[in-house]
Amino acid sequence: MAKLIDQSTYLSPTSVLPLFLSPNSLTTPKPALRPDDPFMVSYVAYHHFRSLGWVVKPGIKFAADWLLYRRGPVFSHSA
Repeated sequence: MAKLIDQSTYLSPTSVLPLFLSPNSLTTPKPALRPDDPFMVSYVAYHHFRSLGWVVKPGIKFAADWLLYRRGPVFSHSA
């Protein structure tokens, strides 16, 4: 079982990543990084479009993974 930590504890990105991976990551000591992990695929897509300058919003309302905006949802519709 995972231990609860107080809010003042700093967690490094490498220690947090296993918490976001596959559901059994809390029970296994060190889950393997798989290229087809749903979280990793989603994060890589998000990071790719953000690095190109797009504003990325969740697209669950429209049955899509992401909505892409050139300047933001206030200025225009998604592309």
